[in-house]
Amino acid sequence: MTSSARPARPRLTLPRLGLAAVLAIPLALAGCSEATTTSTQGLATPSANCTADYCAPVSWDTASASTPLPQIAPFTEPLNVVISARSNVSLASIQKALPDWDTVATTTTVNLAGIHIKCISSEKANVTGQGFIPQQVAWRLGGCLHGNDLSLTGNEDHVRIWNQPVDGSTDGAWFVAASYETMCLVKNGKLVTASTDTGYAALHPSGDYHCVDGGPGTFRTLHPDGYEDGAQSFVAAITAAAHAKGWQVSQRTITVKRTASAGEGGVPFNGDVTVLTVTKA
Repeated sequence: MTSSARPARPRLTLPRLGLAAVLAIPLALAGCSEATTTSTQGLATPSANCTADYCAPVSWDTASASTPLPQIAPFTEPLNVVISARSNVSLASIQKALPDWDTVATTTTVNLAGIHIKCISSEKANVTGQGFIPQQVAWRLGGCLHGNDLSLTGNEDHVRIWNQPVDGSTDGAWFVAASYETMCLVKNGKLVTASTDTGYAALHPSGDYHCVDGGPGTFRTLHPDGYEDGAQSFVAAITAAAHAKGWQVSQRTITVKRTASAGEGGVPFNGDVTVLTVTKA
């Protein structure tokens, strides 16, 4: 979701944080343990919640986020991919192997067809039991400029990423919220695709936004399930990159209990989470 007033989903944002720096951020996070019983915002962390891959987060949904548009109510989004703690390929190496997946920041803007848009908004998740914090890394297919170009046709995939230290793992686990978005705008009180009237969008930047595919203002036939399609495309991209590098990649799907069943614009999501392990000899 993106707007000129408040960066939404991919609103061209997140400063290109060095991933090595992110890995070093203590975040006041202790490694997870099976005895964790911390509770945050009324959500209790289950006991015995750790595997070799990750520790079950306090919530598999992001915190509720508001939008600058009354047409889009506050929403949560699903954490739908995990890069497991058993991976020995760093997140920085994975990104380097991914074609066209660039770091974006909440402070970055771009001008596309006269439309001034931010790259990505800040959302929060609690994957450590230490409270909800903003994403530590965000990537966008095509980066800021080309990513917004892709969003005009409903083909802009992006991810927000949070780190979870795990005992015995160098990098820990990475929790990902992935989705496809379409650049949308408010016209005559309704959400419509921005590409239908880029001139209007340029003249009314406060009504420009990034809507999750499958909801109002999007090309619903391209990616009717923006969250699930976004996760599947991201997983496929990592898998292809790993094979090209000669790395091993394994995946499994788990089903988790969520506090919500729909996200931005009422786009539904299920309890599926893909757990990836990326390793090299």
